[in-house]
Amino acid sequence: MDLERLAGGAGRLLVTLLGVSWRFDYRRPRGGRAGRVRGRPVLFSFWHGRQFPLIFTHRREGVTVLVSIHRDGEYVARVLESMGFRTVRGSTTRGGGEALRRLAAVLGSGNDAAITPDGPRGPAGRAKRGMGYLSRLAGRSVVPMGASAWPSIRFRSWDRFVVPLPFARLVVVEGRPSKAGSGSDADSAVSLFEAELDRVTSLADYLALPVSRAFSGCASTAGAVLAPLASAILLTRPRLERSERRGIVARRTDSPVVLHGSSMGEVSGLLPLAEHLRSHGVPVHMTCSTPTARSLLEASGFPSSFVALDCPSWVGRFLESVSPSALVLSEAEIWPNLIGTALERSVPCISVNARLSERSLRRFVALTGPSAGRLLSCFCAILARTAEDAARLERLGVRDSLIRVVGDSKALADAGEPPCEWRERLPAGGRFMVAGSTREGEELPVCLAAIEAGLHPVIAPRHLERVASVAAALRRAGVEVTLWSTGVAAEPGRSCTLVDSMGFLARLYGLAEVAFVGGTLAPLGGHNILEPLKRGVPVVVGESTASIRRTVEMGVAAGAVTVSPQDLLASAFASAAERRPDPAVLRELGRAEGRTVLGAFTDALRRAGAWPAGLAP
Repeated sequence: MDLERLAGGAGRLLVTLLGVSWRFDYRRPRGGRAGRVRGRPVLFSFWHGRQFPLIFTHRREGVTVLVSIHRDGEYVARVLESMGFRTVRGSTTRGGGEALRRLAAVLGSGNDAAITPDGPRGPAGRAKRGMGYLSRLAGRSVVPMGASAWPSIRFRSWDRFVVPLPFARLVVVEGRPSKAGSGSDADSAVSLFEAELDRVTSLADYLALPVSRAFSGCASTAGAVLAPLASAILLTRPRLERSERRGIVARRTDSPVVLHGSSMGEVSGLLPLAEHLRSHGVPVHMTCSTPTARSLLEASGFPSSFVALDCPSWVGRFLESVSPSALVLSEAEIWPNLIGTALERSVPCISVNARLSERSLRRFVALTGPSAGRLLSCFCAILARTAEDAARLERLGVRDSLIRVVGDSKALADAGEPPCEWRERLPAGGRFMVAGSTREGEELPVCLAAIEAGLHPVIAPRHLERVASVAAALRRAGVEVTLWSTGVAAEPGRSCTLVDSMGFLARLYGLAEVAFVGGTLAPLGGHNILEPLKRGVPVVVGESTASIRRTVEMGVAAGAVTVSPQDLLASAFASAAERRPDPAVLRELGRAEGRTVLGAFTDALRRAGAWPAGLAP
């Protein structure tokens, strides 16, 4: 007994001496810190290996802590009681049921309690059901706590126990309160708690490391320094765009899910997700970076705006006005100030259609070191398009438990069939090859190959500013060019139709016997092949398919996609047009991936706490 009292006094002295030397950075949700002494009694939860710093930050607040009955638990209890905590003894293997009922009584009386959901023996970072049961029994919210420090000692124990060294910078992140309702599924509740605990712990780790703080500081400083220049450039833009890019948007009180895509392609992939949310009564706000995407959003009818430029005050103003329940970023969108500010405000972040090329990986590693990966590790979920993207994200340093390979949400979009009158702009009685999203150097060989295969080429360059140069190159090769916008039908023979408008390529594919998708002859990794497949049209691509490899492999296996080198395009076009698979099979292939994405997206929102409780997907 004397040894136990001595341990309690020594432990108190150690914690106090270390604690008074620490430099604290306490991050909390906008509502302020939780706890009985602040009028908000809660159940605090934290991973077993991160409890040491919290003994100092929450000392003398009367929090009741669940401590194991093992011998070492007796020493822990003595230290805690000497620091002003109360204790309840029990664990999953000994006295757990009675201990949980006693803790529930503590919470029910209006006092705080605390629990390590992976204690006392692990596995580390895996929450047990007791936390959800306790929250439901007591009717109190669970507040996840993340703690980290630098410099610190991390023991080689099962929980990687962290002890901050003297004068360390200590970061504590208090997460969003959440409650297991009376009808909650136990596993779902635990999954939600676990995801939020992982998020706040990762954020604490990120904020504690000097290299991460330097990265965030550089991004913040760069944004602030460039803000005056950005303001000057914005003077040349329309008034509404000027306001929105500075974060001035209509105030929202319904806490929408914010979905951001940079350009037309990314926004097109997000629109089906937005429609899914709207159909379930979940409020939405969409943002973009380009004027063409902004026009698309206006036509969609969803509340929308340009995303604020990545200046700290502007993104802060945007988040303050919109007050999102979650921030969803598409593809390769990594804006450090937007993401950092959202995370610090406890806004859950999710990445959909996540992609990372080998070139982008090298660039991120060169510019940010491990910081970009650590920042993305603070997300709730990262839904990758392909296994290759997932592998590169892991190499960037993203936690592998966050990443799921689910495909591309563009598979959900269905633009519909082309109007009959569109055929009047093409040679009467002809058979057509539609080439979409073509890149520099692709139009001429694709056009000539289609003509050789007996097909009239309809070519839609990815960037409209190239239309004039593409037309000139085709004419120099002896091809008669007719622009789509003229409304005049092209002549049969050595001719082509050049699309000089945007917004209808997905439907235009429906006129084709066979489609070609660009970015696959040029070494760019390829663009979206799902749009022609959903119109029941077989697809030919070049050999550069790194960005769409998973979908291409599925298509090749189903006989829907042909991969061809440039010199064999003509025979590939002719073969695909003659041996056209059942259109119903092609359409199903184009839609199957979308269903997988939708399920994963809904699950990610549920884990982030942004999907209404009790609402079916």
